[in-house]
Amino acid sequence: MSYNHNDSYYPPPPPANYAQQGSYAPQGSYNPQGGYPPPPQQQAYPQNGGFYGSDYNQAPPQQSYEPPSTQYPPPPPQDYGSNGGDFKGAKHYNREPKFRDLWAALLFLLQFALFVVIAALFIKSLPSTAFKHSNNKHSTKDFFSLPTMIMWLCVLLVSIVFSIVYLGLMQMFAGKMLVISFWFAVVSMIGTGIYYLAAKIWFAGGIMLIFGIFYALMWFSWRHRIPFSKLVLEVVCHITRKFPSTIAISVSFLLIQALYSAFWSLAFAGSFKHMQQYQSCSTHMDRNGRQYESCSNVRQILAWVFMVFSFYWTSSVILNVLHTTICGTFATFYFFEGAPQGYPTKHVTLSSLKRAMTNSFGSICFGSLVVAIIQTVRAIVRAIRSQGDGNIVLQLLACCADCILGCIEAIVEFFNKYAYVEIAMYGKSFVPAAKDTWTLIKDRGVDALINDCLIGNVLQMGAFLCAAVVALVAWLYITITRPEYNITGSYTAPIIIAAFVLAMSMFMVLLKCIDSGAATTFVCLAEDPDAMARNNPRLFAMVRETYPQVVRGVHAVDRF
Repeated sequence: MSYNHNDSYYPPPPPANYAQQGSYAPQGSYNPQGGYPPPPQQQAYPQNGGFYGSDYNQAPPQQSYEPPSTQYPPPPPQDYGSNGGDFKGAKHYNREPKFRDLWAALLFLLQFALFVVIAALFIKSLPSTAFKHSNNKHSTKDFFSLPTMIMWLCVLLVSIVFSIVYLGLMQMFAGKMLVISFWFAVVSMIGTGIYYLAAKIWFAGGIMLIFGIFYALMWFSWRHRIPFSKLVLEVVCHITRKFPSTIAISVSFLLIQALYSAFWSLAFAGSFKHMQQYQSCSTHMDRNGRQYESCSNVRQILAWVFMVFSFYWTSSVILNVLHTTICGTFATFYFFEGAPQGYPTKHVTLSSLKRAMTNSFGSICFGSLVVAIIQTVRAIVRAIRSQGDGNIVLQLLACCADCILGCIEAIVEFFNKYAYVEIAMYGKSFVPAAKDTWTLIKDRGVDALINDCLIGNVLQMGAFLCAAVVALVAWLYITITRPEYNITGSYTAPIIIAAFVLAMSMFMVLLKCIDSGAATTFVCLAEDPDAMARNNPRLFAMVRETYPQVVRGVHAVDRF
């Protein structure tokens, strides 16, 4: 198996000479006879405290490593270019990478331009009083009023403040946050089950109680993951402190996503009135001889399908550009922190953003297109499911289709998440990046680290808490201001639900730096474990002790 890195952006520096007796032999160096040297029984570190022949502030403590009883055959020699032992891509550094998947970028820009034209027509159809504001804040009769806009601004500000505060808590109390997040999930499930039982929703209440109890029992098998997850979280938070621009760019992309969502919402609201002119109605006779009118609007349905597809695709592109940018920043730190030549650019995050918006933009659009198609089909299935009109067979088929599509969507998003890391590092096209990344992760055994990492639990707990706080703020605001359009309270529940979902999505965007940083760490570890020995000896020592197959590599036959 070989990996093509001829179009690399920032290839890691080549491994230095490990000539000292008993020192760790890097994975990237192999002998021409076709084998990697087996790991030594005793790891002896250089006396000067460095892994790459230079002095570092902290060296890993000396540890005795005993290989497990299961012997892994050495992996086959990999093609790293003409200079055998050199790190892949180090001798083929291309400072002007090519534009990848250009067709996807052009297609995305074409659909976005079409959406802007259609949205402009729809927004013009909104009533002229929608944006007028009376001096009396209680006299506004339309939902699109200044008090409502102020409420959504409060939702945005509270979400940003809460997310930043939560990020600070993660940095200060990494281990405690992991434990709290686990038991928070348990309490949430059991509490929801009790609520359902009290509301006499017996089936849902029983299911939630069973899941909560089983989740609590999982503590005994999951608690050994906490030290590793804590160290990974501390490392990721340390890098975000070193590059605060990752937080700043997350806030910037959050504002972009919020503006786009607001623009899309206005266009969607205006589509109802604009598309009424294309509605056609006809009169029919039922079995009892009574007449009834049936109306249809094919153009409106097509317009809605396109708008939903455009929203999914554009939102996914915005988030994945952010994800790829942060991945490029973390990868640069991973491979160049502590290297003699230093970083290859002065502004690491801006350079990564430039690559994501130019050379890799087509690859990002390609991966986002796949997810957007699945999400759009899922939305159509859900619409059919809601319009079942008591047809049990139709609803059952729609439910099964929705479940299958949900599983496919989760798998594709999981693959994309790590494929974008390879795109950020080497500027590959989307399909080769997805194939190479997953093959690399499986061959190295890094999938075990991904499964054992509990950082996602902390982020999910934070997203739920942020959403709950923001929903409370929205409820208080609409209760205090009492706009006329909500005299009957019919808008209260939709506004609270919308605020809850919006806050949760904004939280995940703002803390994308944590999720993207962890994903990049795993992929970079699979690419070059020895670089971690230089820039983070503590994490490298834990990985080598707990997951020795990651450092040594796993032969393909061991996966079967």
